[in-house]
Amino acid sequence: MKNSAGYFADLTEAVGNGWNRFWFTPADPLPLSFLRIAVGALVVMHLLALGADFGRWFPADGLLPPDAVKKVVLVEELDEPYHHYSYFNHLTGSQARFAHYAAIGLAIAFLLGLFTRVTGVLTVIALLSYVHRLPLLAGHADPLLVFLVAYLCIGPAAAYWSLDRWIATLRGANPTKNEAPSLAAALSIRFIQVHLAAFVAMLAAAKMYGDAWWDGEAIWFLIAQTHSRPVDLSALHNWHYLINFWTHLVAYFELAFPILIWNRQARPLLIGLGAAIWLSLIPVTGLLVFSLTLVVASLAFVPASTFRSLLSRPAGSPVTGGMPAAA
Repeated sequence: MKNSAGYFADLTEAVGNGWNRFWFTPADPLPLSFLRIAVGALVVMHLLALGADFGRWFPADGLLPPDAVKKVVLVEELDEPYHHYSYFNHLTGSQARFAHYAAIGLAIAFLLGLFTRVTGVLTVIALLSYVHRLPLLAGHADPLLVFLVAYLCIGPAAAYWSLDRWIATLRGANPTKNEAPSLAAALSIRFIQVHLAAFVAMLAAAKMYGDAWWDGEAIWFLIAQTHSRPVDLSALHNWHYLINFWTHLVAYFELAFPILIWNRQARPLLIGLGAAIWLSLIPVTGLLVFSLTLVVASLAFVPASTFRSLLSRPAGSPVTGGMPAAA
């Protein structure tokens, strides 16, 4: 038997090798390109939804001026507002409206892969400006969209299906130079994976705070809230076992996701089950963009080889083979 010093030396080496493999193994950028398109579309949807009441809330001369917001979010212990900079604090009327349209244009450019890193960074700034202008009205999707766009700016998210690639081809450059596996792509994917796992863990922890998710009644409470539900499912009030199962399925899934998603065998089941569960919450919460963003973000755990097999597979042919570890 090895002595304790040898055991801990081997353990340290194994942990170090595993850490390096996890973070620093070059990854295929194909999943990033898919995520760029999907996340960009979700950002556009989110900004278009904000446009409905934009003039009422976001301009500096809206219903809640910046000074009023600072008083509302004042942290008494620190005697200062928990408030961050937003360019909307300095824009009124048509100026703010122009900035809103510009943000939508930047999100579309990011979606299309036009000057991707620049438009991505500017889109992050725009999203944060909406949140910082009215933190009390910030939605569930805002933090998800911000970190997804930010991490997609790290890797070569425009390697495929982008205007940047098309422009490079017109200029005579090699359009495939960004297709090779790279460290930047690996970091981008890993940051999304780790952040999503932590985010879902926070969702689960929040659910454990009250009694409704423990008692199996939370879904019914969501159904009963007439101001937020897009679909009236009150006819399910006698389906006690279904409501109870639905509630506990959501809670236990979100508890399991941050742990089991790293298991190669469990990963396909969790991605598919997560899509079904998060989409099932849309009729009772109305959080369309939030639910879709969770589904899209979970695709960061799908390896590039699976994306390539689906893209190269003839229409109608079955998908074969297992699902390798996330890139």
